[in-house]
Amino acid sequence: MKNSSFMTSVKAVVAFVIALAIFQACNKADDPVASVNTTSLKARLDSANALYNGAKEGTAIGSYETGSRATYKTAIDAATTVLNAAGSTQTQVNNAYVNLGQATTTFQSKVVAEIAPDKLVLYLKLDGNTNDASGKGLNGSAVAGSTGVGSFTGWGGGTLVATADHLGQAGKAYQFDKGAHIEVPYNSALNPAKEITIAMWVKPTAIRPSNYLVSLNRWNGYKFQLQEANKLFMTVKTAAGKYNDKDNESPTLDLNKWYHVAVTYKSGEMVFYIDGTPVKTWTDVTGDPFAVKNTINMSIGQDLPNAIYNTDEKDNADGNNFNGPWGGYYTGAMDEIRIYNAVLSGTQVKSIYTAEKSL
Repeated sequence: MKNSSFMTSVKAVVAFVIALAIFQACNKADDPVASVNTTSLKARLDSANALYNGAKEGTAIGSYETGSRATYKTAIDAATTVLNAAGSTQTQVNNAYVNLGQATTTFQSKVVAEIAPDKLVLYLKLDGNTNDASGKGLNGSAVAGSTGVGSFTGWGGGTLVATADHLGQAGKAYQFDKGAHIEVPYNSALNPAKEITIAMWVKPTAIRPSNYLVSLNRWNGYKFQLQEANKLFMTVKTAAGKYNDKDNESPTLDLNKWYHVAVTYKSGEMVFYIDGTPVKTWTDVTGDPFAVKNTINMSIGQDLPNAIYNTDEKDNADGNNFNGPWGGYYTGAMDEIRIYNAVLSGTQVKSIYTAEKSL
């Protein structure tokens, strides 16, 4: 009897244990699977794909460094895999979100940046207009060349003509001739007190003296031009009767060919650049740029604004000479005109050339 009772008890215990196990198993099976929140990762992926698809690699300002898109795409693909995987955990999703954010920050750092934007005071892209892209709002106006100036009654009256730029893009530059010019209203930013850099693309189509590119009251302020040997030539007035007149010495520019040209000036140094390479440095130059009076606008493509031409050969009291017969103008194309109120380094000038020489 005792054995029978004992066996009965054992069977009851075993049955209870089995029932308990079955009950617990059923409870576990009925537990809901923890949900994984992917909303933030989806949104970040959408933004990342939009950024990636709109990004273009190259050397131009605003482009991305070559190879950076492929690296970014690897990070996007990794995050996409986590998002689409059925078994991804919340931790994996969170990590993918963070990693993609870091990859986005790195990719955005690969943008080819504007050179010294805080020093850029004028930037005329000449992409079908004469507006200033520097952020300073110094928009220019297209003006026909002066006519009836002294004995030079036949050369004026030219107008700007849209032409292909140095990359062959139609309508992305302007052809200048017969005094056609861009007039930029005077602003003290265009008359730096200590240092200046001028950079642009030029394609000369004729050789003559006084082939003016950029002029702020000619030699009574500063002027950048091509002279009769088709060399770059810069004049900076520093005091009454004191002028720094220098050219790039060599080489000369060929006609009908695009060049990126630049010049920097500060007391003690004037440097000429062609296609990003320094070709001549002068150290026998002294003095800070002379202050031009605020009624004289900048002229690009002609030596003076039309309104102040006359035939009076006497200087004004402040040393500004408006003698008309000295008039000069540029014949050729210009593009991407930049003026900085600082001396850019050789590396910076090279970077501008590299950024603009291709799409």
